[in-house]
Amino acid sequence: MQNINAARKTRASAADARRAELIEEIREQMAIMRAAAERGRVRGLLKQSVSLTHLHVLTVLRSEGPLPVGELAAALDVSVASVTGIVSRMVERGLVERTRSGDDRRVVTVSLAAGGQAALDQLEGRGREHFAAVLGRLTFAELEAVREGFLALHRAHQAEMAERSCTSEASNP
Repeated sequence: MQNINAARKTRASAADARRAELIEEIREQMAIMRAAAERGRVRGLLKQSVSLTHLHVLTVLRSEGPLPVGELAAALDVSVASVTGIVSRMVERGLVERTRSGDDRRVVTVSLAAGGQAALDQLEGRGREHFAAVLGRLTFAELEAVREGFLALHRAHQAEMAERSCTSEASNP
């Protein structure tokens, strides 16, 4: 009986090792593809005077929505003074807008402006075009396999986010 259990453990540890190798291989391949695609997109934004810092602000505002300056500073992990300067330059370029609260004029909220949304749309558009071109090189069977893979990734992502949410709520009563 001990030999059977030892054999099962050996098979399980070999399978776990192969699984870890596959995960790392996929992560490396994704990083290579992402880096290649990002280079071209970021180059285009830099030509328009949209810095990486500005891009970070734009993506935070898109995901979180309009934020008071203090919350934006916290999300970016910079001081309020720093974010104030960054936002001022972005307002000048038409990337974000500042509004003051009607209730408390001291509260300044930052939101995406049309120029900022256009910059993000352009960035995503180039990414989508590139990804469509890459997918266009796959066979029908490969496309089906990629679709199934993305559906599985989406399910795993949803489960991970739900678990993190539960863990976060449990540690912050």
